[in-house]
Amino acid sequence: MKKDKNILLKAALSIISIFLVIYYWKHITWGMGKFINVANPLIMGAMIAYILNIIMKFYEKTLFQKIKNENILKFKRTISILLSLGSIVILFILIARLIIPELKSCIEVLVSGIPEFSNHIIDLIKENPHIQDLLPESVSTLNIDMVNWKEVIDNTLKWFTLGAGTVIEYVTSFFSIIFNFVVGLIFAIYILSDKENLSNQFKRMIKTYTNDKISKNLFYVLRVTDQCFHNFIVGQCMEAVILGGLCIIGMLILRLPYAVMIGVFIGCTALIPIAGAYIGAIVGVIMIFTVSPIKAVFFIVFILILQQLENQLIYPKVVGSSIGLPGIWVFASVMIGGGLFGIQGVLFGIPTVSVIYQLIKNDLRKRENVLTSIEFEV
Repeated sequence: MKKDKNILLKAALSIISIFLVIYYWKHITWGMGKFINVANPLIMGAMIAYILNIIMKFYEKTLFQKIKNENILKFKRTISILLSLGSIVILFILIARLIIPELKSCIEVLVSGIPEFSNHIIDLIKENPHIQDLLPESVSTLNIDMVNWKEVIDNTLKWFTLGAGTVIEYVTSFFSIIFNFVVGLIFAIYILSDKENLSNQFKRMIKTYTNDKISKNLFYVLRVTDQCFHNFIVGQCMEAVILGGLCIIGMLILRLPYAVMIGVFIGCTALIPIAGAYIGAIVGVIMIFTVSPIKAVFFIVFILILQQLENQLIYPKVVGSSIGLPGIWVFASVMIGGGLFGIQGVLFGIPTVSVIYQLIKNDLRKRENVLTSIEFEV
């Protein structure tokens, strides 16, 4: 009787809780959004710490494994953190030195060629009466030399500022991003410096305020989550390096311009799952077009073939196998995650689905083993 009352009490409390959540859903989402907005630097810091921790553990294992000098080992963590930060800074500098000069020269060529290209288009329109019939008369009679480019630029800038916001808003947003990043980086360094103590404190709290079953299941879920996200980050970086390297090699064989710059850029954008390489390819097509439209067409064909190779072979094998997720679920998680949450959904969709997939797969195996043992006993 007492057991039935407890069940009824739990059911009633569950129904009341669900009702309150539904009734105050707008207030709950507003509060959560406010909290996330305020805690954004700390969330960013935790993410930075997680990524830096992967590099830091590599340095700690490779550099300090055979060192027995106590004076050096005292500074093991500090040296590893500095090396991790230095590695990322050096990587960004190298990428910038490879991309920015070529991109700058390409933009200069593109801008200087606008008048000639515009005159060519207008001459093409004048020589084809069928095209003229489809366009307004003012366009077909336009002469590029009569265009007041200063007025065009002024009107464009005016439209941009009115349509996209004021300059002050842009400056405020820029400094807000910088502030969040700096605070997040400082918070990440604090986390990495004292990660063992923070981990022990978290474990003590979980074990103290929950029973053995809940704490055991929670730690198990956290281990699977950490493993899946760690493997995803490593696999994604490997895939980006492979794709960028193949792009450089293919472009050099085809004698396409800006091979190294475009390959590096596509490798960087490939960190965005599935769709990232297409973003880099668009920039590549524009750059090659300034040199030779025919070569731009060859590049499009080449990048489409390379992208199919990535989607069908490289990505499922490198990233999919590293996180234990079949290719079909990799593709589905990117599409659904991107559709629901945008770029954040694309970035976190794959490891999140991988966590769910691993938990369900392990639970199914456990239940199947139990059923098999029961059938055997019978």
